Amino acid sequence: MTDERYNEIIKKREKYRSKAFYMMLEIGLIIALPAIVALIIGNRFADNKYTAILLVASFILSWIIIVRKYIKFNKHIKEIDNQIKHLKK
Repeated sequence: MTDERYNEIIKKREKYRSKAFYMMLEIGLIIALPAIVALIIGNRFADNKYTAILLVASFILSWIIIVRKYIKFNKHIKEIDNQIKHLKK
């Protein structure tokens, strides 16, 4: 195991950890923007029924996006962790 390669992988992992913070902000936007759009469109119809349906749809859409982002992010972290384990052997 070379120390240089090990340090490179550790830095890569730390980069992803800091990226996680920005992902939290992004998640806020992923939830807020569809909800705001749903409220605006729902108010155009002036019917609470449409607003409620659009809000539920925006909530479901937001969580689908969030789960997909989490799976992608977690895959990268697992790859880095596997590289670290492999180098430690």
